[in-house]
Amino acid sequence: MENLLFYKDMSQDLDDEGKLVSMMLEANKNVRYACICDSEGKILWNSRRNDIVSMLTLEDTKASLKRALENWRDRDKLSGKIGRGRFSLVDYEKLKRVTVPLANNHLLYIHIEGDKPEYIGDIMKIVKYVEEHPSQK
Repeated sequence: MENLLFYKDMSQDLDDEGKLVSMMLEANKNVRYACICDSEGKILWNSRRNDIVSMLTLEDTKASLKRALENWRDRDKLSGKIGRGRFSLVDYEKLKRVTVPLANNHLLYIHIEGDKPEYIGDIMKIVKYVEEHPSQK
């Protein structure tokens, strides 16, 4: 199953984050969309499956990213008391939205096909990978 990879400068090579986005779709057939954004919500890397119809417009995705970033900023206020957040999962009827904070204040943002019972194990694999391979940037 092929996927599309888009990024801001088509002449640049894939960096670690670009590879992470591509890997998310290659590793799991239930991942519909993956992106990485900076702390302001600017999409740096994104990829989606060729064989799916996107449920959200680009504007919808950007708005969702902004809300996710705001939620992570709020969670970080409690980290001194309860520890650093590892991931967040929002369960919608048609998909699951997973966000994982990266070491460089970027955010991994993923849509996983809804109604797939194996998604929790998949999310934990993603979180484990991110923890074991922190971005060097």
